[in-house]
Amino acid sequence: MSGNRIRMGHAYGQTPSNIYSDFDWIRRHEQELLEKYGECSIIVFQQKVIGVGPSYAAALEDAERNLPSTTDEITPVHQWLAYRHPILKVHPGT
Repeated sequence: MSGNRIRMGHAYGQTPSNIYSDFDWIRRHEQELLEKYGECSIIVFQQKVIGVGPSYAAALEDAERNLPSTTDEITPVHQWLAYRHPILKVHPGT
């Protein structure tokens, strides 16, 4: 099989069924994902991390390498994992 099997976009109005559940899964498991992978770019398909890298391009390449040879074409989601920085409180006069 040659070429990219990962399609990161879709036609307007034709949202793949996994998109919403994958983003929801990322939000629910964000802390676990940060602990496992640290700050990085991840590619998720059907609630499973299939690619990881320091950049979007690196994560996409990793995902392509990790796909089974029997997989035709998929439409995963991309997310940048980052630690949330605490908001500094400002106390006037202190």
